[in-house]
Amino acid sequence: MDKETTGKITKIFDDLEKAMGLSLAINAEDIASITAQSTAEYLSKMHRTEYTKAFVDGITDKITKDYKDGIQKGGSWCINPVYEDIGGGKVRATTRAEFVPWLDDFNAENRKTVMDIFIDGEKGGVYPLDMADQIKGHFENTHHRAQVAARTESQKIAQDARIQGYKKSGVKYVEYITAGDERVRPEHEERDGKIYPIDKAPFIGEYQCRCILTEADYAVEEEGAKVEEDDGIIMSKEALGLE
Repeated sequence: MDKETTGKITKIFDDLEKAMGLSLAINAEDIASITAQSTAEYLSKMHRTEYTKAFVDGITDKITKDYKDGIQKGGSWCINPVYEDIGGGKVRATTRAEFVPWLDDFNAENRKTVMDIFIDGEKGGVYPLDMADQIKGHFENTHHRAQVAARTESQKIAQDARIQGYKKSGVKYVEYITAGDERVRPEHEERDGKIYPIDKAPFIGEYQCRCILTEADYAVEEEGAKVEEDDGIIMSKEALGLE
């Protein structure tokens, strides 16, 4: 492939990455604001805090700034499962937050694929319209992946805003809630209904995860609900599909 064509393809994908990053940043601000407002209204009804614009703005500003900082670095903080082998066919499952440059990787992968289509087409004498069909098919798949990524990012932003609202209003405990269907991961199903101190709760936001953490102070303080000591759970490798 000639240098001019390579440069044009690189420029197109660089522009697309900037546009996607901007879209995600705007989306983050909107979602954080809406979630902070609904959280504040809920907590006000529970007499946990007074619903004010300052409360909502403070949460929105923090979440949006943190998210924009990550997007400018080419990714975001992602939640990944961690499995510690404890013997006897069992593991201790937890989660951890890691910065993943997925936006940069996404852009680089797309750029390489399109360049490969051009290079292979030139070598094989492929008619330009056939190359165009291959590129169109690639972007249809890419569009779907981008939609899934956006949903996952949106869920993480909403959960972060909700937790920040809880912390600002003095909530001490949260309950782990799953979507309750066959798509729920085994370890998430195991955590369903468990209550944790807010600073020791499992991280929320694994890829395509739909779980949430909800305020649980009343259940603990008034009903004596059990509180987990940490976010680790013991499960068999077989149940987790690790064997």
